[in-house]
Amino acid sequence: MSEQPDARPSGTTEASSDALSAAGRRTFGRIPGPLLALGFVMTVVQLILMFVAVGGGNGEPATGKTAASGKTAAPAPDHTVEITYIVTGDRPSADIEYTTPHGQEDHEATVLPFKVTFTFDRETFVDVQVQNRYQHGAGNVMCTILADGVVVQQSKASGEHAVALCDGTAGVDKPLPGVPVPSLAAGAAPLPAESLLTEVVPVKQYSGRGSPVLGRVTDSDARLSYMELGGKWNRSRATEPALTGFNREQSFDAEPKWGATVRSGQVDGDLLDKATGTDRLRKLAAAVQDDRRTYAYVKGETTIRDVASQPLEVGGHDAWALVSEMHFRKYGVKSTMDLSAVVVVDTGRPRPSLLWISLPETEKKLWPDINTLIESLRAT
Repeated sequence: MSEQPDARPSGTTEASSDALSAAGRRTFGRIPGPLLALGFVMTVVQLILMFVAVGGGNGEPATGKTAASGKTAAPAPDHTVEITYIVTGDRPSADIEYTTPHGQEDHEATVLPFKVTFTFDRETFVDVQVQNRYQHGAGNVMCTILADGVVVQQSKASGEHAVALCDGTAGVDKPLPGVPVPSLAAGAAPLPAESLLTEVVPVKQYSGRGSPVLGRVTDSDARLSYMELGGKWNRSRATEPALTGFNREQSFDAEPKWGATVRSGQVDGDLLDKATGTDRLRKLAAAVQDDRRTYAYVKGETTIRDVASQPLEVGGHDAWALVSEMHFRKYGVKSTMDLSAVVVVDTGRPRPSLLWISLPETEKKLWPDINTLIESLRAT
């Protein structure tokens, strides 16, 4: 008996059924023809979409152009803004506080003008605040915020304790029409650059007669003695080391808010860590000058320019003399520079002793007093 041909669903071909196993043909034969046709169409559509996604099948990435228009798609928006804070004023410095991408920063006695730039995420709160330092008397201060180089916030204030505040939202604030970027000209005459000596330079002999001499001062605790000056100088007196850091002091008022000083005592123990090695006394003299800058002048607003640095022998003990110009600006004070001299003496005790002399430039005729005091210094 001859073999009957297999019944095949319509829409199938001989090749497709012959390529299947017997079990596959039985399964395949149960699928309706229309459903097979739909599956075939869907497969073709998927292949076309894949072809388009890879840039027309040439292996190159998509260019961002649409098939319909051929135009380049708009780039993704930038989600950051460059924010610049500018602080200006007519005083040498001010106290400034501002927001950074990592938190708040607070800076005292910041030299003006001041400028700093950060990158913020859009819609981030930003602010800068400036306060005039009362030490300079009444003054004018101004804060400005730039967003991508354009002024978007600005505020001014005047007075002894004047405060100006600028705040806003990065990328949201609108430009202020007609407001230029502030000039970064110095608010006051700039201080000279710092200059510290590392080589030996002898103390010069200052011209003039200087002050008369009344006798000798003995600082028993410091184990030092030196000349007591007359003329404008008040008499030498004992002071409380716990309050002043010195045992003895002699002074006079050069002007209502400023004066001249001679002090002696022992070096602050906290400074000893800064003075080690063979040039210990030189380092210690420099540390004392820096300490004087902090406590006798306006912190952060005084520059030191060394003019003399030399080793000495004081009564058989090693010593070091360091003379520096202290340049500063202080409201109501005519002088803008003091000549500050420090002599550190190794008396053999754990804490060396010191003599400090400070004379303003308005009293240059008394600068020879520095020579008198250094040359008269003795260890007791």
